Amino acid sequence: MNGDKTMRCCLHALGTALHLERSYSTTSVGLQINRWLTDKNVKKFASVFPNLQRLDLSHCFDISEKGITQILRSCCEIRDLNLAYIPKMRLSRMNFEVPKLEVLNLSHTRVDDIALYAISKSCCGLLELLLENCEMITDEGVKHVLENCTQLKVINLRNCDKVLADVASMILSRPSLIKIIPPTPVALNSETIELCICSSVCA
Repeated sequence: MNGDKTMRCCLHALGTALHLERSYSTTSVGLQINRWLTDKNVKKFASVFPNLQRLDLSHCFDISEKGITQILRSCCEIRDLNLAYIPKMRLSRMNFEVPKLEVLNLSHTRVDDIALYAISKSCCGLLELLLENCEMITDEGVKHVLENCTQLKVINLRNCDKVLADVASMILSRPSLIKIIPPTPVALNSETIELCICSSVCA
């Protein structure tokens, strides 16, 4: 009997060890549209996946900046972060320290110019920033991003109605850009196209 109990304990310990090993080696997790994820339980989740590089939290309506901060403190390797459609999140209240971040999706959130400034200072290695339907940002916030994120290649500003900057001025201020989705569809004239081509060649 004792032998059977010992064997079960050993098997349980082995299973736990294997589970932890898989968790520690996991680099990509998708938790989008997850109703059980709240600020209360997100801390435990973050501690299990310390080596995450890609995390999708889009449409997690019951999580706020507090829960996201817990994740970012524990998962320092994140490079691709999707925070789209999180209505409770107030990024201006967060200490957004994600030094290795390359792709950030903040579409359909209440991100503002103050938050964009903080993000651009702490995540200056950003390559792609998605801000579709972010109604609170203006030219000022976009200016901070273009000044500080010197490697930025893609920016999506679709339906950001308070952003008035034109495509040509964006390319001139940040030559690394290769794709810009403007707030509203625009027809590029020949002068703008020539300016864009010249800027790209000279960069």
